[in-house]
Amino acid sequence: MIAALIAASLMMAHSTAFQVAPAAPPNTVSPVVLIAPQPEKKQARGPDTVVCRHEPVLGSRMSVERCSTVGQMAMDKFEAQQDLAKAQAKDGYHH
Repeated sequence: MIAALIAASLMMAHSTAFQVAPAAPPNTVSPVVLIAPQPEKKQARGPDTVVCRHEPVLGSRMSVERCSTVGQMAMDKFEAQQDLAKAQAKDGYHH
């Protein structure tokens, strides 16, 4: 990129006359069309679909791969939320 900038500045320095490009008529479409890559569609996951995730380990830079079904992950999350709510209610914390 730096080489391109240097080449462009040298070309501009050696040029004695600048030419102005004719203005494009209004309401025209640019001939260059950029197409962004489309993200991959996620497959429908049922509760029996096995999914693997990398989860961080507390106190370590290494992660652990955890594989289980989507239904089991949802149940684990629900149980963790219930345990947290019980612990907070026991300590007198009210949300």
